[in-house]
Amino acid sequence: MTVVADPGQHRRQRVRLTPQRTIQVPVTGSREAEGPLTLGQVNIAQWLSQVPDHFYSVLCVELPVPAGASVDDVVETIAVLGARHEALRTSYDLGEEKRQLVAASGTLPLEVCVLGQGRWGPRDRTSVAGTLLRLLRDNPDPDRPAMRVVVAVSPDEDGRVIACAGAFSHMAVDHGAIEILRREFAELVGDPSRRHVGTPRHQPLDQARLEATPAERHRARAAQVYLQRQTSKIPRLLYHMPDTSPGGDPLAVELSSPAAATAVRRVAARTRASRPSVVLAAICAVLAHRTGDEEIVLPLMSGNRFDRHLLDYVGALAQGTIASVGVAGRDFDALVAHTWTTVLEASRHARYDAAERARLDERIAHERGLLFRYEPLFNNLAPEPGPGTSPGALPGTDELRAALAHTELRWRPVQRNAKPVRFNLNQLDERLVLDLWVEDDGVVPRQEAESLLLAFERVLVAAAHEDLTTARMHDLIGLPTAERSADWLLLDSCRVDLRQVQSLLDDALAPAVTRVFAEADGHPLVAYVTITDHVSTPEQAHARCMAALPDHPAVLTPRHYVLCPTAPTDPADLASWPAPRHTGTGRAPAPPVEL
Repeated sequence: MTVVADPGQHRRQRVRLTPQRTIQVPVTGSREAEGPLTLGQVNIAQWLSQVPDHFYSVLCVELPVPAGASVDDVVETIAVLGARHEALRTSYDLGEEKRQLVAASGTLPLEVCVLGQGRWGPRDRTSVAGTLLRLLRDNPDPDRPAMRVVVAVSPDEDGRVIACAGAFSHMAVDHGAIEILRREFAELVGDPSRRHVGTPRHQPLDQARLEATPAERHRARAAQVYLQRQTSKIPRLLYHMPDTSPGGDPLAVELSSPAAATAVRRVAARTRASRPSVVLAAICAVLAHRTGDEEIVLPLMSGNRFDRHLLDYVGALAQGTIASVGVAGRDFDALVAHTWTTVLEASRHARYDAAERARLDERIAHERGLLFRYEPLFNNLAPEPGPGTSPGALPGTDELRAALAHTELRWRPVQRNAKPVRFNLNQLDERLVLDLWVEDDGVVPRQEAESLLLAFERVLVAAAHEDLTTARMHDLIGLPTAERSADWLLLDSCRVDLRQVQSLLDDALAPAVTRVFAEADGHPLVAYVTITDHVSTPEQAHARCMAALPDHPAVLTPRHYVLCPTAPTDPADLASWPAPRHTGTGRAPAPPVEL
């Protein structure tokens, strides 16, 4: 097999890789043991049970290698990492009683590829590493080892390693763990004197035992209580715009902006908030303006690395949580501070039993009459230098304007993602790199995605020099707030189109005659339904509507059902419906989570 990629416009040399050999690197640890999964592992297992071949089931990253590194250096580095971190020697039994199984010894694969003829050196690392990453993604290992490494070596007799990349099982690691492995890989491959296992680390089996203690179990239950409150108000779809045409393709649009990176540093220093919180505040300001919502309730990922013993922990810890960011009435600096504290609060409640959360979500979804999509997800993958970091000299207006000339927007097709809208913050240092993924470009067209990202950049750059009033932010965003017809209503934090609810009723309850009303007898969103052999109670009507929701992704079910023996001549005339046989919500309230 030969993998070919164009390394860029400025290089004519093409990257050609020919597999040469696979080395099974022996790794030996200090113990063989087994035990229950950690909460982080349960979270990944729960997710992969639904989407086993998800794009992120394996995480692929470049691994840093110094100039002159050899294949032997990489082999010895892998051996030390495999001995040091039990997650790299762990397999999983995901049956009824889920377990992690740590092997005392084993092997990890290192694939060696040879570059085509030419002169290869450090300046080629980026293009060669990109080709290695594509090789890993396009040719997954069916055995799914915890760590799989591939190197590209020069065609010269010395076999210098030009670039290196790794693929990691998400069951074994998360992005925080990968950053630890990348740092340690760089240290070990560049310095033979460091190639020793070192003192014992906190391992996933240790974490599982810790999580079984009363204090940690109480902490997990408190997280469930917090999430129940947030899940009870998160919208079905936040970015639900009128007059869209579902049925398009997924795509990602990337904003790369040195001006925004500079602005974020300045605002973070002024507000003493984290840089990702500054980014999220700007995102929330733009979303709130475009949708007309006063509060943005959105899911985000927490690395869960707050405790000292987890700072160098290699294992899956990250879990999702939900933050409620109140945008209305806040100037930008106040919004940043509020976002910072809100994200901290949400992140403190992000370690829980994912299976129990799924059961809780199912109950709340049944009560609210919706299916959760958890969007727009905000996932911060950029290293954070910490609050209050000095921004350096404040750039002048001319410098910022010049930096804006280097803003880049790129778009690319992507695999279909479970999130209708997703923001990935990938870089925050010299450039701010922010991806906006959309599941359906019929719902969020490419032009709309680009407009959102550029509005976000305008807000940040303007905030670099001064706080922004809400009116000033609206002017900078420069996009219209969505206008909705009288067929739309705001109910239970969701924008609801009555026409789409009627379509749900027609689909779910046929052959019954149905009609939805925005309000009837003091109840919002009421469905009048004729009794049939299959639907004679509110509970049966609601169950059928819930079952049909996957085909109606932007809909809430009625909050109240009225079952009548016959239909009037004009079902749209509320007063003409006959006296009902049965009325009710069709659901029982979700019980609260107790501490």
